[in-house]
Amino acid sequence: MLEKLKNTHYMFHISIVFIIFPIAGVIVGDYPLLTLLWTLLFVLAFYSVLISQNRTVQWLAWWSMLVYIFYTSVWLSSGFTWFIFYLSNLLIYELDEISFHSWRFVSFIVLQPFILTGIYMVNHVSPWQLLFFLVTFIFSDAMTFGLYRIRITEELKEEKMKQNAKLNLFLAENERSRIGQDLHDSLGHTFAMLSVKTDLALQLLQMQAYPQVEKELKEIHQISKESMNEVRTIIENLKTRTLASEFATVKKMLEIAGIETEINHQLDTASLTQELESTASMILLELVTNIIKHAKASKAYLKLERTEKELILTVRDDGCGFASLKGDELHTVCDRVLPFSGEVKVISQKHPTEVQVRLPYKERN
Repeated sequence: MLEKLKNTHYMFHISIVFIIFPIAGVIVGDYPLLTLLWTLLFVLAFYSVLISQNRTVQWLAWWSMLVYIFYTSVWLSSGFTWFIFYLSNLLIYELDEISFHSWRFVSFIVLQPFILTGIYMVNHVSPWQLLFFLVTFIFSDAMTFGLYRIRITEELKEEKMKQNAKLNLFLAENERSRIGQDLHDSLGHTFAMLSVKTDLALQLLQMQAYPQVEKELKEIHQISKESMNEVRTIIENLKTRTLASEFATVKKMLEIAGIETEINHQLDTASLTQELESTASMILLELVTNIIKHAKASKAYLKLERTEKELILTVRDDGCGFASLKGDELHTVCDRVLPFSGEVKVISQKHPTEVQVRLPYKERN
């Protein structure tokens, strides 16, 4: 509890300075001495809402604050209506999982007409004064609703950033696993063989069996050359991607993002050049990444089909889509299809959003 009190934003502590007004009123004799006790209970209730984890304590504290604000506004001074901002700040910044239908929000709103009615009946204020208090409450409500929406938006952005970080980590782990597997499969046995042959050559050298040493050294030299070629092949393969691995990757990405996915593909890539397949894979990854980061979608549909002359990739989602089409949308995808004289077309702008990419190809020789 003390730890939570330390972590409470300093502005909550500073706001307590306004408690000086009821205390000053008691000192000068405007308010009854009992007001000091009620004010102390108000401060206690305020901090109880801030730091207590007990639902019953929070419930009692909240209603104590409501009663105090109503009492002081109606029977002490109508200026205490400004204390309603204590409730507003708690609703916006401190209380989690609060909706506009929660009992706290409802009590916050219902309190306001009760105060207005009480001020009018007890203090017999003029309509103009009553209008001033009404404007005060309207301002309080507008600030509460507006800042609450801002808070929710910020939380969604933060959640999106965490999700993107998780996706980036997944992609990095995916690439690392791919590199590690390639190195293990191709180079593991090579280094083991080199080690064995080197030990054998050293033993033969000690035995002065020079012809056999020469033979072993030639084999070590040949294995080294072949190993170098394998390393070059691995490095070259890292620059390319396959559609099969990319569909598995994007499916996992969409699952992490909580997007329901349907995939319909033809993965017979035998007649496709490595360059075309790699480009199509990167385009698929980019379009899916756009869905995750920008579309706010709950469902996605991915389709890959082949004709005799074209590879056609269709990506559809139920997200927010494009606000307007200016001609420069998906320019990075367009740059990728340009060398193939391909086409990027927005079939549907929204509800659903559908993008189609066509990549012409020639049969591989």
